[in-house]
Amino acid sequence: MKLTYIIPFLFFTSLSHSNADKEINMATDQWKPYYAQGMQNQGPITEITRLVLNQLDYQLNVSFVPWNRALEHTKKGNYDAILGAYSNTERDLYFWYSDAITISETILFGHQDSYKQTANLNAFEGSRICIINGYYYSDAFTGNRLFSKVKSNTLDHCFKRLIARRVDYVAADKRVGQALLNEQFSEDKALLTMLPLVISQQTLHILWSKKTADFFELNKAFNLKLQELKKSGEIEAIWKKHGF
Repeated sequence: MKLTYIIPFLFFTSLSHSNADKEINMATDQWKPYYAQGMQNQGPITEITRLVLNQLDYQLNVSFVPWNRALEHTKKGNYDAILGAYSNTERDLYFWYSDAITISETILFGHQDSYKQTANLNAFEGSRICIINGYYYSDAFTGNRLFSKVKSNTLDHCFKRLIARRVDYVAADKRVGQALLNEQFSEDKALLTMLPLVISQQTLHILWSKKTADFFELNKAFNLKLQELKKSGEIEAIWKKHGF
């Protein structure tokens, strides 16, 4: 009699842990203070994403690579998802989006003597604005032809150009720009300022590759668990731990 009870128990136990050995491989750029290789638990967005997936019996691996590589290789299915990215029409073709994890505010950084008190993009006519190759900012910003967009592969290179006055402004997430200036440009940051112009306010998501059909259902489960953890206060606790 004991055997007849033990076998079903083992069977259902194995089903409940059927995902325990599954790994999710995500890619992203280094983007402090949201996520980066050397941060505590690889940053708050990584920690939140790992917590959600662990609750679903998945293990998370994150590869920190140049942004264009993360984007293009995830489109092809070489990575399962992108950790922390904006949504846009072009990306709709390749990805399913998780619910929003947080909000990113993109602004302009410039020299103190090039400060403009304006919320109008057209006021920057003739300016050279450094942007990151492959990043999405906003349709209005991308489509504006009154100023030139100088592409760079990294934000620190953009700030080096700005300090050397090879560009007039740098477009960057407010928190990311501040963090980088504090960490790498402490001697020069007093020369620079943040402008009041907000280029965009956008939500950050996990972008699941459509190359794997199963990720449609996994994304639904991810969203349900994410909302559950938000209601419990566990997500807020992670943000507070990281200084947000």
